Amino acid sequence: MTIKLRQIYNSLINYSPTIFSENSENQILFETKLLTDNIGTIEKNVLYVGKASLFNKKLGEISKGNFLIEKDEEIKDDFIGKDLNIIVIPPVQDLNLLFYEVKNLFVKDFIILDSSAILLDALIKNRGIKYIINIGSKILDNPVILIDTGYKILAHSDMEMITEPFWIRNINMGYCSYEFISEVRKIKAVQKSPNSNEPFQVICSGSPIRKLVSKVLINSNVVSYVIALECNEKFNDNTYRIVKLLSNVVSEELKKNDVYRNLKGIMYENLIVDLIEGNVKDNKTLDERMKSAQCNFGHNLQLLIMDISNYNSTNNPANFLKQSLDNILPNHKSLFYKNNILILLDFKDDSSLSNKTKESLKNFIKENNIILFVSDVFENILEISHFYRQGIDTLKLIYDLDLKGNVFFYEDLKFYHLLNKTGLDKDLLNFCNNGLFKIIQYDEDNNTEYYKTLKTYIEEDRNAVQSANKLFIHRNTMNYRLDKIRKIGNLNLDSGEEIFKITMSIKILEYLLSAENLKLPILYKY
Repeated sequence: MTIKLRQIYNSLINYSPTIFSENSENQILFETKLLTDNIGTIEKNVLYVGKASLFNKKLGEISKGNFLIEKDEEIKDDFIGKDLNIIVIPPVQDLNLLFYEVKNLFVKDFIILDSSAILLDALIKNRGIKYIINIGSKILDNPVILIDTGYKILAHSDMEMITEPFWIRNINMGYCSYEFISEVRKIKAVQKSPNSNEPFQVICSGSPIRKLVSKVLINSNVVSYVIALECNEKFNDNTYRIVKLLSNVVSEELKKNDVYRNLKGIMYENLIVDLIEGNVKDNKTLDERMKSAQCNFGHNLQLLIMDISNYNSTNNPANFLKQSLDNILPNHKSLFYKNNILILLDFKDDSSLSNKTKESLKNFIKENNIILFVSDVFENILEISHFYRQGIDTLKLIYDLDLKGNVFFYEDLKFYHLLNKTGLDKDLLNFCNNGLFKIIQYDEDNNTEYYKTLKTYIEEDRNAVQSANKLFIHRNTMNYRLDKIRKIGNLNLDSGEEIFKITMSIKILEYLLSAENLKLPILYKY
């Protein structure tokens, strides 16, 4: 049982203590005793608790020692120059209560010391991670769960100790569902958690049971999480210290046993995250990281970003998303990152997703109200951060422009992204075709639909028959409208250059109106 004098001082902060010491940071204490008339020899590593009146009386006999003194009278200044460490507090109601409060600090330290010995013994015995977690659970008298950064269950306490239904489901599956991960990521305590293994408390809306979480670090990288559930014993100061200790022991175990060596999937995910965040910037670092993660990237890559913010898991079984994606894309890994699901399509040759797979994915996305962004194909995995940022920007545009549908290809939205990057806003109108404005104004004055007709005609690749069918009008009516459009706007609809200018103008107007950067009421009906 060892405590530093400075720890004692910090624990008494509510008493407004004053300290007189030259080495309080390093002074080690093994025990505490009451200062009495017949105290005898003053021991070097003992803290003596007593009143100033008695201390003054004994001061002539004292040349060294550590003291906690209640100031019932002024302390003599004879202690100056002696090897003494003194903490002084104002008068208290009961000195004995103060003594036992300090004594309890040594008892707590003994509990931690005993816990350390038990956990270190478990580590030395090479009984594995499950044994260590069970030992930790018994010390805490609460269930403990260990998950990796991919939310896979690595170990857990005896099931009868765990009462939370969603943790029981996760443990039975062996991993946490995307739905569960999504909710966890929304918790502020998780978002603001320390970049160390200092335990932090988590309370979620779905359960009254408090959790104490400690990150398990190896070489400064987070590889897993120790989670203690407050089911039996209430959390106290010791709980925090023991959970942190357990985290350290788990870290040592994961360094040496098969469980950690088999966490290449987690190392793969960490590598992808580091690539996205720009922490891997050169081929040499990439090669080293790929060897550690036992993976290799091809030169035919595509990034999928799934926004699941509107996904409703109520009527679906736990982990429905992951299982479905694994079935549809069995050769491609998915990971959860910043509230989205990322999938890196890694084709080792010039192949791509089959039409059947595309159709299955498209139907799944639509049925579950998910928004999917599909990047352009890229060759170098070091470029993934660029394509990820493109995807996030594009997802925002999809919502800002209120675009209809569930699957969006960057190829189709590049022009909108370009407009968004210009920052020109209303100045973009200067780039629009004047003939188009004439048609819009004519529609407003005459209650016609020539703008809508022209837009549909261009969308249907200038096929008058298909355009007529889409607008539910006769072919002759379509041809009549096209003639009117040519005359009103003075447009040459047979010129590719003219069609390009009109198309660009329509997209600019749609962008400005949908993004609410422009107020043109006559266009809202289109």
